[in-house]
Amino acid sequence: MAWSTRGSRGGASCRAIAGLTLVMAGCEANPNDDPAGTGAQTGRIVVASHEEIGLRFGLSDRMAYLGLADSLATTPKTPSPFRFTDILEGSGVDFVHVSGTTADRYFPTAFGSGVAMVDYDGDGRLDLYFATCTFLPLGTAEAGPNKLYKNLGGGMFEDVTAEAGLDFRGFCHGIIAGDVDNDGDQDLFLCNVGPNALFLNEGDGTFRDVSRDAGIDAPAWSMGGVMLDYDGDGDLDLFVANYGDYEFLRTPRPCGSDRIPIYCQPGGVPTARHMLYRNDGEGTFTDVTDEAGLGRDDGRGFGAVAADLNGDVLVDLYVVNDLRPNFLFLNRGDGTFEDATETSGAGLDATGGPQASMGVDAEDCDGDGLPELLASNFQYEYTALYRNLTDSTSATADRGGVPPAGFHDSSAEVGLVDDSRPYVGWGCALADFDNDGWPDCFVANGHIDSNRNELSPVLSYLQPPMLHRNVPVGDSGAIAPGVGRRFQLATLGVGPYFASRHAGRGAAFGDLDDDGDIDIVVNHRDGAPAILRNDTPGNHAWIRLELVGDRSNRDAIGARVEVEAGGRTITRQRKSGSSMCSSNDPRLLVGLGSVEEVARLRIRWPSGTVSTLEQLATNTTYEVFEPDNEEGEVAAVAMP
Repeated sequence: MAWSTRGSRGGASCRAIAGLTLVMAGCEANPNDDPAGTGAQTGRIVVASHEEIGLRFGLSDRMAYLGLADSLATTPKTPSPFRFTDILEGSGVDFVHVSGTTADRYFPTAFGSGVAMVDYDGDGRLDLYFATCTFLPLGTAEAGPNKLYKNLGGGMFEDVTAEAGLDFRGFCHGIIAGDVDNDGDQDLFLCNVGPNALFLNEGDGTFRDVSRDAGIDAPAWSMGGVMLDYDGDGDLDLFVANYGDYEFLRTPRPCGSDRIPIYCQPGGVPTARHMLYRNDGEGTFTDVTDEAGLGRDDGRGFGAVAADLNGDVLVDLYVVNDLRPNFLFLNRGDGTFEDATETSGAGLDATGGPQASMGVDAEDCDGDGLPELLASNFQYEYTALYRNLTDSTSATADRGGVPPAGFHDSSAEVGLVDDSRPYVGWGCALADFDNDGWPDCFVANGHIDSNRNELSPVLSYLQPPMLHRNVPVGDSGAIAPGVGRRFQLATLGVGPYFASRHAGRGAAFGDLDDDGDIDIVVNHRDGAPAILRNDTPGNHAWIRLELVGDRSNRDAIGARVEVEAGGRTITRQRKSGSSMCSSNDPRLLVGLGSVEEVARLRIRWPSGTVSTLEQLATNTTYEVFEPDNEEGEVAAVAMP
């Protein structure tokens, strides 16, 4: 069956299937459906009301006829090698998210919030900072605050929100973590409905709100973003993804009926301009969005990932938008970006249309050294994987060239389409959960309307997460460069959390218990979170790298790492952003499979300096320091 996707909201989907013209609610027209401008509507979406679709025509029967009901998700036939245990109960984490939703259905209340894994006090353990929302209009009622939990070890946490000065009360969607003042600790930027906020880490377990002095507190509707050194001056700048016009959200806009209010379609939300703030190095930031070439005002942003996407050792930006093309901005190396959205193949899906993207990540999934792009999307669309086909050899030696980036929507080929189509995807990751050296795929799912079962019993607000294992084509067991890869649904036997349904939203990924594998924390809309400890059995080796920049930004965001072990080279990057509204473990944990030693480690720092280390032990954490000049020797310290 041939099919194409368009975004959907409120229990109705926008989709043309097998040449049918479907009448769906609130969808944006796609000019590619009528390239000749004839007005013909073959396979095209026509706007109708939610009332007409969901209630009058009987959504249950219609969805059953189309074969798109929630219950049609593929069930894996063999048990998964993954094992995860939710350790929330008894952990000391008592956070409960508040969406702020009411019958007025203010649009931001549908989206939920994220979570950050951040070592706020420098004791070597990852702590947890959860974001929450409040009620709209702002100031009418108060919820929250955001909560910070200190990692005590052994799966135990302590609420230290008040003493740390992070008891922020507002409508907080996203958290960006990074060292903006290069003093060796992690600062926090909060993406809000209303003024955004920047908290500087004082280095003594407390934070100071510097939002107004920093110049980043203009009212906005911000979802997520990244910290990156876009201009190569050695400090971290801020890119903020904005969802829509701030004034628009001041008015209640319920759809559906008085009996069954639901959220309206995002197509009616005026688009927004994302923001790039240059770090001036003295505690202030300057809006340089337009002069940097990022001034598009046609996005509905959820977040971004900052990484080198075309192999020229400059950090680029991939921005995911809701029912708008996803933006790809390539760094020119002169303080500006080239907009490659329309030419790269990463802006639209396989049918030439935009999806409703929420989550994002970038990682090398096929072993060719170039990162693929991942975008989680709305129900009846699919989790999209864009394979990186870029030829990085066209970059000039002086870093002045901008190699064209080329991506191909390979979602169907790698096996993600059918499994993900029934669900609404949010926080996501391409991460190696079994340390075999190949990134797997996780997506947190959950619908936006908690009452959607009133439209039809086959529609579910709570949805199971998706976990796919990266395996060779044919599952032959071969693990070698050049072998085709695909994703295999791997939720059977993973643990009770994966066998149940949730209102998943933001998710963060990292090694909470420092045992050498990647754990998952999910912030649930209007509920308690999940803290998923990775208990996957096996003896696969790993190496962990804590990169410390000198000539580069101290967090070394933008660094490229090549690990040679067991006859293959594994490429990873110190990226920023990823997932949805969340911040991940800043340390690089590289799974190695069945090897006993790392033959060679090569680091290309953002400054351009290249460092090489040889014969490193596995199952060991190394703190690696960038030399202060191009000829200097790299220092690496094995951590206890």
